[in-house]
Amino acid sequence: MNNANRNQNHNGFTVEITDETYLGLAMLIAESEDGQYEPVAVVSTVGEAREIVTTNLQNRMQRLNEGDSPLCPQVYKVWASGRGGGCRIACEIEAAI
Repeated sequence: MNNANRNQNHNGFTVEITDETYLGLAMLIAESEDGQYEPVAVVSTVGEAREIVTTNLQNRMQRLNEGDSPLCPQVYKVWASGRGGGCRIACEIEAAI
Protein backbone atom coordinates (compact mmCIF):
# COMPACT_ATOMS: atom_id res chain seq x y z
CA MET A 1 0.00 0.00 0.00
CA ASN A 2 1.47 3.38 -0.93
CA ASN A 3 1.52 6.38 1.42
CA ALA A 4 -1.24 8.20 -0.50
CA ASN A 5 -3.72 5.37 0.15
CA ARG A 6 -2.57 4.88 3.74
CA ASN A 7 -3.20 8.54 4.61
CA GLN A 8 -6.63 8.91 3.00
CA ASN A 9 -9.33 10.25 5.30
CA HIS A 10 -12.39 7.99 5.37
CA ASN A 11 -14.22 9.90 8.13
CA GLY A 12 -12.80 7.70 10.86
CA PHE A 13 -13.13 4.40 9.00
CA THR A 14 -10.26 2.35 7.61
CA VAL A 15 -11.94 2.00 4.20
CA GLU A 16 -14.20 4.11 2.01
CA ILE A 17 -17.86 3.47 2.87
CA THR A 18 -20.03 2.56 -0.13
CA ASP A 19 -23.47 0.94 -0.34
CA GLU A 20 -21.76 -2.48 -0.52
CA THR A 21 -19.08 -2.04 2.17
CA TYR A 22 -19.51 -4.65 4.90
CA LEU A 23 -19.97 -2.78 8.20
CA GLY A 24 -20.27 -5.73 10.57
CA LEU A 25 -23.13 -5.11 12.99
CA ALA A 26 -24.12 -1.49 12.37
CA MET A 27 -27.16 0.27 13.83
CA LEU A 28 -29.76 2.14 11.78
CA ILE A 29 -31.19 4.99 13.87
CA ALA A 30 -34.14 7.26 12.98
CA GLU A 31 -33.72 10.84 14.17
CA SER A 32 -36.40 13.55 14.28
CA GLU A 33 -35.90 17.25 13.61
CA ASP A 34 -35.91 18.01 17.35
CA GLY A 35 -33.26 15.38 18.16
CA GLN A 36 -35.42 12.49 19.33
CA TYR A 37 -34.13 9.16 18.10
CA GLU A 38 -35.26 5.58 17.80
CA PRO A 39 -33.30 2.42 16.90
CA VAL A 40 -34.69 0.84 13.74
CA ALA A 41 -32.55 -2.17 12.80
CA VAL A 42 -29.16 -3.83 12.78
CA VAL A 43 -27.71 -3.64 9.26
CA SER A 44 -24.54 -4.88 7.61
CA THR A 45 -24.34 -2.47 4.65
CA VAL A 46 -25.55 1.00 3.72
CA GLY A 47 -27.50 -0.57 0.85
CA GLU A 48 -29.42 -2.74 3.31
CA ALA A 49 -30.08 0.36 5.44
CA ARG A 50 -31.53 2.20 2.41
CA GLU A 51 -33.96 -0.67 1.78
CA ILE A 52 -35.07 -0.72 5.41
CA VAL A 53 -35.53 3.07 5.44
CA THR A 54 -38.01 2.82 2.56
CA THR A 55 -40.10 0.18 4.35
CA ASN A 56 -39.77 1.89 7.72
CA LEU A 57 -41.04 5.21 6.36
CA GLN A 58 -44.01 3.51 4.69
CA ASN A 59 -44.88 1.76 7.97
CA ARG A 60 -44.62 5.03 9.92
CA MET A 61 -46.89 6.81 7.41
CA GLN A 62 -49.45 4.01 7.67
CA ARG A 63 -49.40 4.24 11.48
CA LEU A 64 -49.80 8.02 11.24
CA ASN A 65 -52.82 7.61 8.95
CA GLU A 66 -54.32 5.17 11.46
CA GLY A 67 -54.14 7.81 14.22
CA ASP A 68 -50.96 6.65 15.92
CA SER A 69 -48.15 9.09 16.77
CA PRO A 70 -44.90 7.51 15.54
CA LEU A 71 -41.61 9.38 15.59
CA CYS A 72 -41.36 11.31 12.31
CA PRO A 73 -37.74 11.01 11.20
CA GLN A 74 -35.93 13.79 9.38
CA VAL A 75 -32.87 11.62 8.84
CA TYR A 76 -31.72 8.05 9.34
CA LYS A 77 -28.14 7.48 10.48
CA VAL A 78 -26.07 4.34 10.14
CA TRP A 79 -23.70 4.00 13.09
CA ALA A 80 -20.81 1.55 12.73
CA SER A 81 -17.55 0.69 14.46
CA GLY A 82 -14.80 2.90 13.06
CA ARG A 83 -11.04 3.14 13.42
CA GLY A 84 -10.07 2.47 17.01
CA GLY A 85 -13.37 0.74 17.79
CA GLY A 86 -15.47 3.83 18.48
CA CYS A 87 -18.93 4.17 16.93
CA ARG A 88 -19.15 6.69 14.11
CA ILE A 89 -21.76 7.76 11.59
CA ALA A 90 -21.07 5.81 8.40
CA CYS A 91 -23.94 7.34 6.42
CA GLU A 92 -26.91 9.69 6.73
CA ILE A 93 -30.05 8.94 4.71
CA GLU A 94 -32.61 11.71 4.33
CA ALA A 95 -36.16 10.67 5.20
CA ALA A 96 -38.12 11.42 2.04
CA ILE A 97 -41.40 9.96 0.88
